[in-house]
Amino acid sequence: MSRISQLTTKIFDYFGYAKKEVSSDNRKTDQVSYSESPQTQVFDQYKVSTERIQIIRDVRKLFKTDARFKITNLRLGADATRGGCQVIVQGSESHRKHLRKLGKPQPKRLVPGANTAQQVIDDFIRRTKLSAKSTEHLQVLLRDGDIFLNPIVDLGSGLILDIKRGPATTIKRNSDEYGDFPDIERAFSQIDPQTQIHSLMDIGPPKSSREDFALYQMNHIRWMSEETELYGTSHYATARQLHKILLKMEIAAAIRREFRSVQKEYHRLPDTAGEAEVAEYTRRIGLVDDKGNPTKNAHLLSTFVGNADLQTIKADANLSEMGDIEYFDDLLWLNLGVPKAILTSGQNLNRDILKVQYPQYLQSLDSMTDLLEYGDIGQYSGYRALIDLQLMLAGINPTSIAYDVVWSTKTTETALERLERVQKARGANGGDILITNVKAIQSIAGDFDIEDPVEMAMMIEEERARNAALVAKSLPPKEESADEEEDKEPITDVAAEDRSKLKEAEVEAEEAVLRFFNAVNKRFTNYDSGNEGITDSAILDYAEDEILNALEETWEAEQGKLQLSLVKAMTIAGVMGAEKAASLLATEIKPRIVRSDIREDLLQQSAQRIKDMKETTLKSIRKELATGFDNNLGWRKIAKRLEPIILDEARASLIARNELSWAYDRMQIRTYKGAGVKKVQCNEDIDMKTCDKCRSRHGNVYDIDDYPGLAHPLCRVSWLPVDE
Repeated sequence: MSRISQLTTKIFDYFGYAKKEVSSDNRKTDQVSYSESPQTQVFDQYKVSTERIQIIRDVRKLFKTDARFKITNLRLGADATRGGCQVIVQGSESHRKHLRKLGKPQPKRLVPGANTAQQVIDDFIRRTKLSAKSTEHLQVLLRDGDIFLNPIVDLGSGLILDIKRGPATTIKRNSDEYGDFPDIERAFSQIDPQTQIHSLMDIGPPKSSREDFALYQMNHIRWMSEETELYGTSHYATARQLHKILLKMEIAAAIRREFRSVQKEYHRLPDTAGEAEVAEYTRRIGLVDDKGNPTKNAHLLSTFVGNADLQTIKADANLSEMGDIEYFDDLLWLNLGVPKAILTSGQNLNRDILKVQYPQYLQSLDSMTDLLEYGDIGQYSGYRALIDLQLMLAGINPTSIAYDVVWSTKTTETALERLERVQKARGANGGDILITNVKAIQSIAGDFDIEDPVEMAMMIEEERARNAALVAKSLPPKEESADEEEDKEPITDVAAEDRSKLKEAEVEAEEAVLRFFNAVNKRFTNYDSGNEGITDSAILDYAEDEILNALEETWEAEQGKLQLSLVKAMTIAGVMGAEKAASLLATEIKPRIVRSDIREDLLQQSAQRIKDMKETTLKSIRKELATGFDNNLGWRKIAKRLEPIILDEARASLIARNELSWAYDRMQIRTYKGAGVKKVQCNEDIDMKTCDKCRSRHGNVYDIDDYPGLAHPLCRVSWLPVDE
């Protein structure tokens, strides 16, 4: 068998068909027939096909004669596919960049073959211009109800060279009464509606056609399709009848306005006037010409000269009443599927109604792009089927590659509104700072084409530091007198001087926590209870408590290593806190600081703190487990979903900072107690970063046994001794 034959067989098999014709003798007695009546199936199919062609022609005519239809279709296609689509293979370098832009954890290792698949798909999208064509594809799909995409395949080179669109009125789907293709090498045919219209009566491939197409050569997407129907339905099919009614009413209103919008004159001639005198009178006042024919705009004439009595007939006073036309116009917009206010420049705008309609409109746009991406219920339908075909042609098994088709986010928020929202969250106009600088940049990254928010945040900080250095350099040096130095206020954040020294210990602690998280995740993923591991087949019978017990076992098995590494870094912070406290005591004899005592105290306290870390982790895992059980996920998939919870780099950094701050804080208080201090004063570092809770307790004095401790993990509190 030649390579091309092997390739086509592989393609046919992948899309769910065996490469052989179904003979007429092989009756599918075990399947339901889609035909309403076998005796009339041929005629029913012919009727459906011809009616579909007529609907398409009617709608296309409306597009040429009524701007409402054309503008609606253009708006739907543009809004749904704005920016086109991007295909990202999971585990590739492009996937890493995408996650970095979203601010999500990035995989440490690339998936083997992911970059190769990404390159194949990128070349395919660029070569066929599939993303650029998506707007037209959706507009045609909505207009005609069907779109037939013909990939131009070069089996020799293994490439899809282009994607052409087949005319909807000439393509026949050659499926049988069961919805299957009797001959997958003639799954679709192009016919001439003028000379081969009889071919629409053929069940399966027609006897005569202009061209036949194999299954993989025609990607059929149907709009508003039903499983039992051969074709889709135009988005505007139901609006045709309403348009006919509305058109008649609009024409009638125009005629009424033309003939009844001006005053009329009733001419009463003397009773003795004959027919000749009446004719002569109408000619003299300009109602008819010399030949007796009505003159142009005769119905508008209102000034006369003659010997007749005139009586004025007033114009129609109700010409402005158009409630019936407005009613049918609203019905038409309802059938078109776009909120009327969006396309009519806000005329008669009800913002409360639009507030409800617009989110629903955005959801409908998502449904449209989903149909383009995934196709209908057919086996070979949608963009993903085309991408899978290209992967197969390149020798890549599509089932071994996971990828995402990413469309632009559809939102009611403008770029300016988004920027204002982020600025408020960052504390503009004196408000509280609710989000980090990196999170703020992530929120507006798409508006400013920022690929790496973290890198951008670092660049901003570097630029700010450079500007501050330039300003400081340009200022004259400040001279301080001896009195000013004596009266200088004490440092508010006592730990501030030690922050740079603590940074190295924080990095060491963070690495220890990350090593611990990795070890726990590895043990948890490979957990084996007795002789039977947790498998996909057993997950439905496996209790939630047993999985949580598995996590606890792995946690406790690795806890000892974490405790030793963490206490080592905490001891450094504790010694620094004790030394700082000793320097603040107003006594000649300073307390003795014993490093081993500090380490022993922290070692005893750290066990409970690590236990609290475990409880917080278990709480998050319980929530994720509930979702996994509801979706009947297998063990491996559940373990994969739990991985970001366990391997949380941001949390590891927060834990390291929190534990060292706690150790620093605890040893300060311990040193004060050893020196006999009874009360301490809370001193917070007051600036834009200070939270309301810290502000409220700044300057408060507490009994040393009742001091409140850290307000939160990033608390910058310092405790000063109070002399009594």
